[in-house]
Amino acid sequence: MKQHAFSEPENTPRRTKSSGPAGALAFQAQTSSGPCTRGALAFQAQTNSGPCAKRYEPARPFVVFCGLLLLLTLLTGCTGKEQRTAPTEEPAAVSLEIWSFFDYNTPGNHYLNLWDELAEEYGYELNVKVFKTEELKDKLRISLLCGELPDVFEVWGGSFPEFLIDAGACIPVDDYLQDSGIPYKEEYISPYKDGRRYIIPCLVDAYAVNYYNKTLLEQMQLTIPETWEQLVALVDAVHAYNKAHGTSIVPIGFGNKDSWLGELMYTMIVNRENPYALDQLSAGEIDFEDEIFRDAAEKIRLLDEHHAFAEDFLQTGEVESVENFVEGQVLLLPHQSTILYYLMEHMGDDGFTMAQFPDCSGGRFADYPTYLMNANPHMTPGLCLNRDTEHADEAAMVCLEFSKRVNEINYTQYGYYNYTLDPSLEPPRQLPAPVQQFRDMLDSQQKLTGFWYYELSKESADSWSNLTKQLYAGVISVDEFIARGKELINPEHMVYRKAPAP
Repeated sequence: MKQHAFSEPENTPRRTKSSGPAGALAFQAQTSSGPCTRGALAFQAQTNSGPCAKRYEPARPFVVFCGLLLLLTLLTGCTGKEQRTAPTEEPAAVSLEIWSFFDYNTPGNHYLNLWDELAEEYGYELNVKVFKTEELKDKLRISLLCGELPDVFEVWGGSFPEFLIDAGACIPVDDYLQDSGIPYKEEYISPYKDGRRYIIPCLVDAYAVNYYNKTLLEQMQLTIPETWEQLVALVDAVHAYNKAHGTSIVPIGFGNKDSWLGELMYTMIVNRENPYALDQLSAGEIDFEDEIFRDAAEKIRLLDEHHAFAEDFLQTGEVESVENFVEGQVLLLPHQSTILYYLMEHMGDDGFTMAQFPDCSGGRFADYPTYLMNANPHMTPGLCLNRDTEHADEAAMVCLEFSKRVNEINYTQYGYYNYTLDPSLEPPRQLPAPVQQFRDMLDSQQKLTGFWYYELSKESADSWSNLTKQLYAGVISVDEFIARGKELINPEHMVYRKAPAP
């Protein structure tokens, strides 16, 4: 059996807020060789006063130090809040620390600029710190242990906020939502399993899609595959092209160092085998030993045998995999819809196209493009309020206004879905081609399935993610994958399919 080495999750950027006036959004990037060093991805933000010259770059590893930090925490206790220099003027009556992420999954710079505007309008001091997605996840875990969570922090949907909510770190926001007057759609304010709501929505939905480099498709005279057999043939055709032209284009270029992209591809294959498989499993009608789940695992091993992935894909992180696609080193990138605008910015409106994963059912579900997968089918990602904040009402008020304005911009300017029932909002009349393609995909959906990771309890989800990584690495057989998977993928662990209806 072919085996690969695999390692820990990818290092992530680390950014710190630079000194400046209250409410200003000035950030300094730290890198291993000094500020503004070239990295895998660079992000440029704009403030109200004009383009910001600083760039968001990959920096010294954060995750590598998590274990050491936890050890120091146990030995010496937490160090307390960050020490700030004394202000030179009278401090604002309300000061809030806000943690957010800002990377290629974020639609635009308005996610930064709006905080600046709100700070000025409300007269609050909003100390906003931004992180890369994975870095913020680790920061939240460690800060919960230390009792040093900020007043406001962004979270992901599904099972991710479980450890924060169960620890009592989040304020229920049901009353704030009801009193806000914002007509949220019910599916965007779904309750936790205790029946309460803890999240104020502000982030766009993430759907599973396949991105194809249009230039490479035309160059190699290939078409987007619609069946499993066509996908395998495409992989072989790319290798034939490489051999004939001395190139090294990767057929399917995702990075599985972070595990979740590989897990996503497996669940996409299952969803193409039978889009109702997870429903049937959660209802006890089938179990993980069903042929559907075994066949999907065998398809993963078959892709590896056909060298569909890069040789170092188990050491390649998500950020690097996106950059490889942008730079034309990869033909097909399985990912989420959230990177749509980042790809448009760096590849142009005509540089790529998107499609659903091809049919794997042998024609049984020939209308496969209408069966979509979503990262947050039960709890929408958004903003949480720290139970220990001294300004809960003020924090809720500014977060609700942020939520309202973000939705207005995302819907009226970017063409994302409106998460409210506000009839005064209208989408753009003319959408960029990739956005229109995505909207058409959503409009035609007839069945939506959640990403499995977000259907499971946090502990089970992490074990499941690691198990799929071992399958890709070839260190376990398909039989062992099924046997161990049966202990994780079952109704007992699908806690978010038991959530009470809103």
